[in-house]
Amino acid sequence: MFSKSTLAIVIGASILLSGCNSNDDNNGGSGFTLPVAPTSEFTNVIDRTGNPTHLRDYDIYSNLKYNALIDNGAWHGHLLPEDAAGYGSFGGIMQVTQEYAHFMSGETFDKLTITDKNSGQTYNLSDAKAKVYSIPGALIQVLELDDIHVQMVLRFVTNRSSLVETKITNLTDNDMDLSLEWDGELVKYARSGEDYENKTVAEYYPEYKRQISAIDNGIKINFGDMKNNWAIRSDADAEFRITRSLKTRTIANETSFTSVSKTQVSAKKTTAFYTAYSNLHNANEVASEIVKLQDVLATPTSYMNASKKRWDGYLANGLTNKDATPEQARVAVKAMMTLNGNWRSAAGDIKQATVTPSVTARWFSGNLTWPWDSWKQAYAMAHFNPDVAMDNIRTVFQEQVQANDKIRPQDKGYLLDVLTYTKPTSRGGAGSENWNERNTKPSLASWSVMEVYHALANDFGRQQDAQAFIDEIYPKLVSYHDWWLSNRDHNQNGVPEYGAAVDPAHNTSDGVMYVWVETKDPKFKDIIPSEDIIKTDGDHYQVKGMASYNKILDEVDYMNLEVGAQEAAGWESGMDNAARFGFIYNIHDMNKQADDINHPDKNVDQLGRYAATAHGFDNSMALTNGAWDYTNKDAANLAKLKLAKQDWEVRFAENRANNNDPAGQLLGFSMLQESVDQASYMYSDNKYLAEMAGLVSDGVAGKERAQEFLDDASKIKTYINQCMFDEGTGFFYDIHLNVAADGTTPAPLANGCAGEPIVARGRGPEGWSPLFNEAATQEHADKVIAVMRDQDEFNTPDKFQNTGVPLPTASQTNPAYGKDVYWRGRVWLDQVYFGFRAMDNYGYKQEAISMANELFNNAEGMTGNMPIRENYNPETGAVQGASNFSWSAAHLYMMYNGFFTK
Repeated sequence: MFSKSTLAIVIGASILLSGCNSNDDNNGGSGFTLPVAPTSEFTNVIDRTGNPTHLRDYDIYSNLKYNALIDNGAWHGHLLPEDAAGYGSFGGIMQVTQEYAHFMSGETFDKLTITDKNSGQTYNLSDAKAKVYSIPGALIQVLELDDIHVQMVLRFVTNRSSLVETKITNLTDNDMDLSLEWDGELVKYARSGEDYENKTVAEYYPEYKRQISAIDNGIKINFGDMKNNWAIRSDADAEFRITRSLKTRTIANETSFTSVSKTQVSAKKTTAFYTAYSNLHNANEVASEIVKLQDVLATPTSYMNASKKRWDGYLANGLTNKDATPEQARVAVKAMMTLNGNWRSAAGDIKQATVTPSVTARWFSGNLTWPWDSWKQAYAMAHFNPDVAMDNIRTVFQEQVQANDKIRPQDKGYLLDVLTYTKPTSRGGAGSENWNERNTKPSLASWSVMEVYHALANDFGRQQDAQAFIDEIYPKLVSYHDWWLSNRDHNQNGVPEYGAAVDPAHNTSDGVMYVWVETKDPKFKDIIPSEDIIKTDGDHYQVKGMASYNKILDEVDYMNLEVGAQEAAGWESGMDNAARFGFIYNIHDMNKQADDINHPDKNVDQLGRYAATAHGFDNSMALTNGAWDYTNKDAANLAKLKLAKQDWEVRFAENRANNNDPAGQLLGFSMLQESVDQASYMYSDNKYLAEMAGLVSDGVAGKERAQEFLDDASKIKTYINQCMFDEGTGFFYDIHLNVAADGTTPAPLANGCAGEPIVARGRGPEGWSPLFNEAATQEHADKVIAVMRDQDEFNTPDKFQNTGVPLPTASQTNPAYGKDVYWRGRVWLDQVYFGFRAMDNYGYKQEAISMANELFNNAEGMTGNMPIRENYNPETGAVQGASNFSWSAAHLYMMYNGFFTK
């Protein structure tokens, strides 16, 4: 609440401006100067217009349909009106509720109407001649009527509040005594999409209990406690506030309001007033922000100028590539806007700022933080917003597991996969739907930290801050590095595997791995001991024990397997359902997934096709009783299918303390497969740690280990080139761990390699990771790049001319390739950037730039005003996945900043 004395100061701040800024093109021949609207060469880089009609107004990928401006780490955003009905309002308000974002209101919320009480004239701003646009960090409306000129500029001025500056110019020769009226209503309906369109918020979420009420000079909106619904998380004391610099009277109903104020404007003069919008998680934030807003509304122009200056700094520091084209610079600005838009300030259990994958994507919002994303985001942001880059990294390390951890003390040094606004109840928090500690992410941390260090020191001249940062983070990096070697290196050769942590999603309470199997095999219960069958649900069985899992693979005729450890291992790689981890559609998947069983594009039995090619299987099929089935049931033919299935099966081993002593404490599970990308990342991790060891201050733990890291890097480089490259196909692959008769004990080959390359599962972008990390020999790199440039493998633009986007996540010859499959076809821009850098590292920069130009030309909306997306269709360039996606933005910025150079 404002005190009366403060209100007097604030009302006095409604200043009369005589037009001290001149602009000959903006005075309409009136003999005086109108307020000059903010301008930029980067206008409407992202489409910020929209009129939400539902709380959850989604596109087909569960993204919010519209791309609100959100900035300065705030937890809400605004849209420009998409039509004249919304002029005079930035009312399409997106609200971030802890872990999820939704639309609170539509475009006419808090819409201004102006009446001159002297003349009786009411000015509906929807009738105005309008210029409505966005620039980096601001939304602008310039509204012209015969008698008045209205300019509205919105900027974010604190990490919880946006501020609208409204300037009204009286164009007449008479003084005006203006009545100002704002009104609005919260969105009525809950969820867009079939079967949901007409369900109201009150019907769909009765506990939400939205309530508008009047406060001094504004309104507040309160919400009921909301948890465990996968769409809204709110505490009962959360509030959204609108606070005005003018004395205001309000009449409020449950979900609508009308506010009235007044001001005077002399003839040919301009007056200004201000409106603050604040999204606040709890009563403590409400109390804190009220104090801040007293100063904001007392000195509003200083805050507006500071916001502008902040963005001027981002652009000045971030746009330094003189070789870039205007289109490339525009994409770089879009990337910077995207990354800053996904920045969330400290809230809940997250103690500092962080950057999320996407504020508009349902599962990636709030302050959800992943390591894999954070390394990339920080690498890019280091060049224009280094403080947030540092905090993003600090957030990942905030929950690094310590030796006294109450849940997983065996995982000292481990980084959890997803951190959220509140910790789970198991860790003493209020609970979370999205927290995950089943797995971590690839070890690119040191790569990112070194980039932040060099940017601080070289780009910003902040050597002292750079030094303090690596002194702070280096011991944590060493601990993380050591965790990989102690908990994910089953054969203890210095090359870790991807795997899974000890977790209820993977193992029983007594530490035994389990799986789910779908089978109609009549011999199943004869093969699997009854004591290992935990649950039975029709044809689905939950089976425990590594021995029984291996028996399923060897002896059971199964339809599908659900292996929690396999899912976690895929997540741990960052490539989720990549082919190399055994993921491929079979005939049972095809029958389950096809919306139209007769649609040829959806009837993709990838395993059957692979079996036909690799083992001579007759994969002829027919539609019987609504499902497809193979027609050739001959035992010899089905044996070929089984051989094919074995090529795609993934085996695991338990990692235990004391050199995998069977009696030792369970540490987790390793896939019996060494991944070439993880080996390459560990190679560069060793190099960066060695470099950092020479830079950190004396006394920092681990400083003495520089030579150890260099020696390990040399060994891994040799191993990658000797063991993970297949001469016959000219590409790098993951390798199977050769094991003894017991199915788990490592049995290295005579050449010292853990096993043979897994050529059968096709080629993916992991194959150029040794080039990106500069671990490959030139001879091997030449062959890999030839594959990358082959139009039948990864060079999709050459095959799909004028539409394709290069470097999909599976080559077109990969048996599991699908242009719409998440990590088996779609183009992800991190892997594209790694590929371009890989080519550049080995003398193929011009060829890489040619591919990059095709990316910019063919990726839908890339150089237009569409948001940056999670991934793209390799054959058409169509956008797919999450909108406003951070790591895509990060790598596009990296292309601008260090790749598109002469």
